[in-house]
Amino acid sequence: MAAPMRAAPLAALLVLATALAAPSALAALGPAPRLRLTPPALLLAAEDEEKAAEGDEPKEESTALPDQEVKVGGAVVGDSMGGATGFVFKQGFYTQSDLGGFFRLGGFTPSQNCDPGVNCEPVLTSQMQPYIGLSIGYDLFQWLGIQLSYGTGFVANAAHYSDQPNSPRDYGVTSLDLGLVASYYFLDRLAVALKLMGGATFLTPEPDVGEPWYGGNALVGLGVRYATLLPDTFVGLDANFHAAFAPSTGGAMVFIPAFSFAPVIKYVF
Repeated sequence: MAAPMRAAPLAALLVLATALAAPSALAALGPAPRLRLTPPALLLAAEDEEKAAEGDEPKEESTALPDQEVKVGGAVVGDSMGGATGFVFKQGFYTQSDLGGFFRLGGFTPSQNCDPGVNCEPVLTSQMQPYIGLSIGYDLFQWLGIQLSYGTGFVANAAHYSDQPNSPRDYGVTSLDLGLVASYYFLDRLAVALKLMGGATFLTPEPDVGEPWYGGNALVGLGVRYATLLPDTFVGLDANFHAAFAPSTGGAMVFIPAFSFAPVIKYVF
């Protein structure tokens, strides 16, 4: 019975020693590693940082549609704004009307030093008279069109001949021309226009009794064109040089240089 009694205090001492040594052992071993979960956003940011370090910048995504530059000819600006906000030039068949002034260079008129009815006094220009024109055409390109024009200008007090009493001082010069019209838009809707045309001329009345009343004509015109906000309508102003000529029974050619100017209204179908 004495041996078991001695073993009990020994066991108690062992339990006490184990309890005292456990905290020190756990502290020496350190805390157990914990599992950390990284959110996806942090993973993406880390990937962007790695790409930036390698020289590749992260790309930015945008849902907005890119805007386009306004260009002559109908470029659409900003589809993301809800529709076509650019200006579109309409092209195709068109009509054009001109109403302005007309005068010829040179000619003759009576004076006190001349025989009665003889147009012997030279003049620099005739008196200003109306000019009426009507044209139809087709736009081959935005910058080039083909045009057929009918125009009438009136001459006042500038006869063809100085020594023929039957040469009228007042007459009409009618032309029918075909040619090209070139346009250059130096601003969004403003252009310069150049016309080169040629055709037939009809004089009413004839230059003198028995003289031919028909001939030829050449025309060079320079003007401006403005494309209005109405998609079918253009307005402008033209200045034209006319060179009309007609045969003469005397062998000489009747030559009539003239100028016309007119506001222009162009309508495209």
